[in-house]
Amino acid sequence: MKKRLRKKFRVGEFQELCFEFSFEYKGDVESPECEKFLHSFVEECIEANDLNCEGCFADNGCNISARATDPKQTSEAQRAAVKAWLEAREDVELKSFGELEDAWYARG
Repeated sequence: MKKRLRKKFRVGEFQELCFEFSFEYKGDVESPECEKFLHSFVEECIEANDLNCEGCFADNGCNISARATDPKQTSEAQRAAVKAWLEAREDVELKSFGELEDAWYARG
């Protein structure tokens, strides 16, 4: 496959990696403490590890997909840092934590 097509289809050297995880915040999601938690999560966990994330946060939990600011550079070290940060929190129950996977084709 030509380089132009590999780039278009995000394969080979243009593959982008991500990891997915879910957790439940044990407190009231409407509380000021939850807002503080979310700010900490974004600043200390996501941005501090040079990641971007998308997902949803609701009463029944949080589902997140994260990838590096440069998606081709998402690493196992970043994944491990996020997992360690969440596991260290007493106000969070980690539900699932996925492996690094292809952001475009491996989801099932």
